[in-house]
Amino acid sequence: MNKQVTAKEPTKASLFSKNLSIFVLPILIGKKRLSLFESQILKGGGKVCSLSQVKSGEANPTLIVVEDSLLQNSKILEQHLKAYKNMGSCTVVGTKWLSDSIKFHKCMSFENYKPHNQPSYDEDCLPPKKQKLSEQGRENLSNNFALSEPSCSKETIEVEKFACSQSSSVNTSLEENKIVIQELQKLADAFRIKGDTWRSHGYTKAISAIKRCGKVLSSYEDAVSLPGVGDKIASKVWEILETGRLRKVSEVCEDSKTKVLQLFTNIWGVGPSTAEAWYLQGFCTLDDLKEKGTLTKQQQIGLKYYQDFLERIPRIEVEEIGELVSVMAKSIQPQLTATLVGSYRRGKESCGDIDVMICKPDHLDSKNILSQLLESLKNSGLITDDLVSIEKDGNERKYLGVCQLPGENKKHRRLDIFLVQKSELGPALMHYTGSALFNRSIRLLAAKKGMSLSEHSLHGGIVREGLKVLNGGYIIPTPDEKSIFEALGLAYRPPEERDH
Repeated sequence: MNKQVTAKEPTKASLFSKNLSIFVLPILIGKKRLSLFESQILKGGGKVCSLSQVKSGEANPTLIVVEDSLLQNSKILEQHLKAYKNMGSCTVVGTKWLSDSIKFHKCMSFENYKPHNQPSYDEDCLPPKKQKLSEQGRENLSNNFALSEPSCSKETIEVEKFACSQSSSVNTSLEENKIVIQELQKLADAFRIKGDTWRSHGYTKAISAIKRCGKVLSSYEDAVSLPGVGDKIASKVWEILETGRLRKVSEVCEDSKTKVLQLFTNIWGVGPSTAEAWYLQGFCTLDDLKEKGTLTKQQQIGLKYYQDFLERIPRIEVEEIGELVSVMAKSIQPQLTATLVGSYRRGKESCGDIDVMICKPDHLDSKNILSQLLESLKNSGLITDDLVSIEKDGNERKYLGVCQLPGENKKHRRLDIFLVQKSELGPALMHYTGSALFNRSIRLLAAKKGMSLSEHSLHGGIVREGLKVLNGGYIIPTPDEKSIFEALGLAYRPPEERDH
């Protein structure tokens, strides 16, 4: 804006006095959020002073709205305000004053929103300066999504900020937040199919925090206060709360290319790069792929059962298939035990696939166990297709395939089988139960505590230099999941509370 603007037709219930000229300091406030603030001021009958007006001295604001975090440090706030003219007699309040005024449709008193006269922060408390990363450094960060969790030293770890320390089931049914979650999920899905896994993970983590927050979001401040929700996503949350939609969704999700990429990445075995390559070859439909595309064996199977794989699997069907695998495993070796893991164990009403973990005693040689089990399942007619090849005399621990229950109109389902030894039961059960976000979070927490957690074991005494492990440490006994939580200083969370 280049001129001081007033609302053309203030309503009788105007929030702000005509004599109130408001300048929103743009420091730490994104462009979209700034635009939303200014439009709300105008809608409420107030006046907005533009940045150019304030810099030139053309406008004399009577109220300055600043990012709430600036209120905590009067010296830093003063330094920012010195850059502008005629600021000496202005009242300064935080953005929460504006949000609350809009929320309660009442011009709130300034007193509770003014700066705190606190001493300057110590240098250690200030945000770290950004450092330039090498190409390898950027690649490491992109491949290690867990690094976007809270960063802290061993001595000052705030465990409660990690997703793994919190229940995923707290207040997930708040209806008022569902529109926010739905809009952000659209962006998470769109960036995932475009291969932008970093941004997709960022939105996924924010969605998880919103589900767990235990309160109805009503302002930018509510959103940005949540762990894992930064300024940009909080601004999007506020836009959704104000307008009921998100402009970014139409920009990212609704173009024809994104719809084609979504269609192709729904084929099992097809990732973003393959979908992009097919799109560039001019393929736009599944029929195009059947007629002209070059597909791997796995992709051909994924295309063959496209609709079946898209349909969710009821728990009762998961249990029936799991029981058949269990019975067959015990017929091969009575000491084998089968456990349904994945989203089923987390308590989901339906699943995308069936995950079965087979546990064997350590003294049993794993060689041939999985291949014998698969041969029996194929002979019974349960397994119809292989998505990975298993050597008959091999020592493989993981199988991916397709199964189908006997009977008419039965769907083809994705089946994963994992073979683990009893000494690794605790870490393996946690890993194969998930969710992926929970696993990333708890592994990062372990790393922050000088440990290393995998599906095989929990190690202590780990020495690292950046991302490089210098010392493998020692194994910490973890016979079950509870022992892992205990070793990491966490309250135990049952599987249904790990669906982050």
